[in-house]
Amino acid sequence: MAKPNTGKAGAPTDNSRLQLLSWSVSGSELSRLLEQASLDQLLELVSARHAVHFETVRIGENVLECLQLTDMEAYIEQRLNLPSSEVASGTGPGYGIDALPLWAKIWPASLPLAMYMRGVAPGPGERVLEIGAGLGLAGLFAAKRGFSVVLSDIVPEALLFARINALRNGLGDTVVVQAVNFMKENHSERYHRIIASEVLYREHFFAPLLSFLRTHLEPVATAEILLSASAGRRSIKFFAAAKDFFQISRSLVSSPVSSTDSSELPGTEAQQDTYLYRLRPR
Repeated sequence: MAKPNTGKAGAPTDNSRLQLLSWSVSGSELSRLLEQASLDQLLELVSARHAVHFETVRIGENVLECLQLTDMEAYIEQRLNLPSSEVASGTGPGYGIDALPLWAKIWPASLPLAMYMRGVAPGPGERVLEIGAGLGLAGLFAAKRGFSVVLSDIVPEALLFARINALRNGLGDTVVVQAVNFMKENHSERYHRIIASEVLYREHFFAPLLSFLRTHLEPVATAEILLSASAGRRSIKFFAAAKDFFQISRSLVSSPVSSTDSSELPGTEAQQDTYLYRLRPR
């Protein structure tokens, strides 16, 4: 597949440019790609730039196939070496932690969130929004449970991988993938559940995230927000502010960590302590 250009003559265009697999696309072009392209087309697009493979993720009896980068180190090096002009123009990933593909791995904290959603029965018309979804693991398990799900992120590649994962697992009709930035008030929908894993890693996210959650959670007693984070995450200030608006409960869960993500010897299984937070309207 050549450079992505799914636009139609006369279609409205978004003037902002985004970097997608080393191509510059508009926001509207990306939206059309996510809505209209087939699984084979999206896989061809990704495979033209990177070696990828599907990894099986199992929670109980439920199984998902999740697209992964085969050579993460090569991808990181590519992102770090993007021309400075792309960073300055806003099409590149930035410097330091902003250049790292945080979206491209299955974080241990996402597993307790997926386990929780697997055990929740969807009510009529209930929708779930996953913010900072990355590969979309928790939201996809929610979709397998029967929820109507929106997977969202701000990274174009993350949206592409999440859409591939939805299609690969037969969830294309119940999962919508779209760009949503909780740092900006440019979203209009409300949801019965909003879920996220590892979004509390920067303090300047706290205020806009709290505002977003208050605005976009359905104003009903059964609505809830579910946030998972590694136990070492410094998020006290966020929850100190959130308690004025939400009832908050916290559970400690241990999640397996692969040997590549830990100091354990290869072939052994380490554990990461994760907090699962439930926030319900006061």
